[in-house]
Amino acid sequence: MSLLRWSRALLAALVLAGCKSNPPSTSPQDSGVAAAPAADKAPTPGKEPGRHGATGVGSEVTPPPRGAPGHALSYLKPVDPERCEWVRQPLPAGEPVSLFTFNAACDQAMVSWRPDGTEGLVFSWPAGEGEGPRAWRVELVGKAGKPLELKGLPGSKGAGGQDRPYIEEIGFDEQGHPVAIVADAYVTRTPKKGAGGQEVVTFEGKDYPLPEGGEGSPGLALAYRLEGAGWKRIEAKGSHFESDLAEGTRALEATKTLLPIAKSSPSVRMRGEDAPEGDAKRLDAAFPGQDESGQWMVLATPGGRLFFRGTLGGEFLYPSVPLAWEQEGKLVELEGLMAKRDDVLDLQLREGLLLIANYGDPRSAQIWDTRAKQPLLSVEAANAPAFWPRPGSP
Repeated sequence: MSLLRWSRALLAALVLAGCKSNPPSTSPQDSGVAAAPAADKAPTPGKEPGRHGATGVGSEVTPPPRGAPGHALSYLKPVDPERCEWVRQPLPAGEPVSLFTFNAACDQAMVSWRPDGTEGLVFSWPAGEGEGPRAWRVELVGKAGKPLELKGLPGSKGAGGQDRPYIEEIGFDEQGHPVAIVADAYVTRTPKKGAGGQEVVTFEGKDYPLPEGGEGSPGLALAYRLEGAGWKRIEAKGSHFESDLAEGTRALEATKTLLPIAKSSPSVRMRGEDAPEGDAKRLDAAFPGQDESGQWMVLATPGGRLFFRGTLGGEFLYPSVPLAWEQEGKLVELEGLMAKRDDVLDLQLREGLLLIANYGDPRSAQIWDTRAKQPLLSVEAANAPAFWPRPGSP
């Protein structure tokens, strides 16, 4: 059974690793964007033997996708350690477009989009003591942004220490309203006993019952919606935090209404399914020496099956190398993959395109044509990579 949560310790390590990354040059020559193959010419399949015993086999391939309207990659690119640029990269080819530059570290930021695609949100977690969270609203057509006032939200001041609320994320709901999700974990504080002996946490004079049998620290999950010039609380629930198995802010109904948010930390969702036993044996033979705590996974793509290793981090699995296509009964490693052993990956599919986001050190984003089994784009030092949403899409 696929495992669906991330280790908090693992995520903290990823943030620290990102902080240590060297920012890339901003010159065109060093942009980290590789030229994509011409849309009218099918690329030559890789024929070099794969690592760890996998064998690459040449085969006839179809041309790469020509990039229907809306195909684009979104990512955050460091300008310097404390300055970040939001970039839109057309697919399968084209020049990257700078949308907005803001004063915060890329590896502490997230972005989201209005349903109609006209506006974006940038939110940055505080990086340390003396700093506070920051947010900006970005006109995506005009490529201009302005600060979003967070005053009135719990956790809007300071870095949010132990036993203090913190803003976990900000995104758009389905109606296009900015919504802030806030967590307040009780680490040294003790819940009270409410009616019938059930534990409760108190907020603004009201008691909120805690779910029975939850793991981790008790606390409160809160949701606020921006209405006019101020934030209005729309939901509050008792929950548990600080554990891999804790529900945290996912207890809120408001989190289910949020449109996609691209974060500089990996998705909590494990992609794919457990590899069948017969395939797992073939993979063990092709790629010996894997940590036995992990397992082989398989992701169905429009171009066939992609196998990858699920590596254990904390309580749960995350996608990692090796990755291999299935071609004519052979296992063929992905040509030009930047990821290395133990890097944390996130896999995203859009039609015939596969995005592999690498949260290791250094970070990167790469896109493959799953039918041609060929790379289309590689971007170094890419944070929060995601397919650009199409207006009106979920």
